[in-house]
Amino acid sequence: MRRLALGAILIAATSLLTAPLVRADPPAAAAPVVARWASDAPLRAAIDELAQMLRAVGHDLRQNQRTEAQYDALADWLFKRLAAFPTAHADKNAAIALSDIKKELRDGADIMTHATHLPARRMGYLIAVQALNRYGRTFEHPDWVPIPE
Repeated sequence: MRRLALGAILIAATSLLTAPLVRADPPAAAAPVVARWASDAPLRAAIDELAQMLRAVGHDLRQNQRTEAQYDALADWLFKRLAAFPTAHADKNAAIALSDIKKELRDGADIMTHATHLPARRMGYLIAVQALNRYGRTFEHPDWVPIPE
């Protein structure tokens, strides 16, 4: 079943890579302010470490200048950090959101490791970046800066 899900993700990723990018201008009206969940020091430290690494390799990945071995190393590093990633939270919904973010990060690392061609491996990186950016939108994290996609 996991293999089937990975295959579906890879097919979707490949179709996204071949589709033309269309960006709409942001709406004129300001978006409503959404309450964000609190984060503690261990969570912020874990997120900062992940974000620092993804930012560091982001330029090369955006330029498609990474090798399969480099994607494998990044995924391995990410898997090791996710083993200790905190998902406990006083708010049940926040804990669920953290678990979802951890799952997306793991899925991204899994694609970076198992995809058969470099554009799909890059998609794994983008999934991890989007997961961290979602964290930044849903949790309070002073000085959080979104990671460029």
